[in-house]
Amino acid sequence: MKANLISKYALLIFLGSFLMIISTQLQGQDKFKAKLSVDYQKTMGEGSVLLIKVKYKAEKKYIPASFLKVNIYEQINEDSLALIGDISTDHGGSAEYALLLNSDFSDSLYTYRYIVKIENDDKFKDAKKAIKFIDVNLVAKAIVEDSVHYISATLTDATGTAIEGAKLEVKVHRLFAPLTIGESSYKTDDNGKILVPIENPLPGVDGILTFEVMSDSRSYGIAKIIFDAPIGKVVTDQSTFDQRTMWAPPRNTPYFLLIFPNLLILGIWAVILLLVSNLYKIYKS
Repeated sequence: MKANLISKYALLIFLGSFLMIISTQLQGQDKFKAKLSVDYQKTMGEGSVLLIKVKYKAEKKYIPASFLKVNIYEQINEDSLALIGDISTDHGGSAEYALLLNSDFSDSLYTYRYIVKIENDDKFKDAKKAIKFIDVNLVAKAIVEDSVHYISATLTDATGTAIEGAKLEVKVHRLFAPLTIGESSYKTDDNGKILVPIENPLPGVDGILTFEVMSDSRSYGIAKIIFDAPIGKVVTDQSTFDQRTMWAPPRNTPYFLLIFPNLLILGIWAVILLLVSNLYKIYKS
């Protein structure tokens, strides 16, 4: 009798465990497999960020993973991770996580390692993406040599050592998109420098032009600096945005748009009140 009871209980335990395993596998199959993309960007004077994008494939096309929480880990050594925070993606599946680089966790070359993870999400399977980069510094300014304007830029590592052979792009900000100056990119010399001539200065309000110098590499990530220089052709700002025009902000609405619509509204209400008054008189009579 006891043997039968024991065998029944053992069978029930086995069936329960089997059903739990099957249900777990089925739940895992229902989840989407997310594709993580992580880049590092350092803007001089503003700070460093991890640029995170998440998407998944559904109905034969990739869809942004909106409002998805991801965890950010810093790799202290080969076998040790430290959770430093989390962030949720926006409607387009993107997020920017601000970094505070800690040199205690880097090597002699100031190499940093981070891992972005999707963990315990109801919709997506667990996933992770690692990124490694070397901290660099980028300095740029406008100079004049022999009556010619130049953009001078210098790229160094965190110790101040010049980085030779790195590609730098030089652009000037315009209304719709940055405009490339000269060649598509310039390689730094043995001093980590480039010198780009500005042969045909572009027009700018009060002669001020906004330049952007950027390096994009696997080793350093995206490093860029944005600065103003008074080397453009002087033009005056002829914008009527702050005047009372159709495209001005609400506080500068043209007077005729304030007066005539309000007069029309008052006239309509006057007619309605007159009709109601006449109906009331007819009712009383």
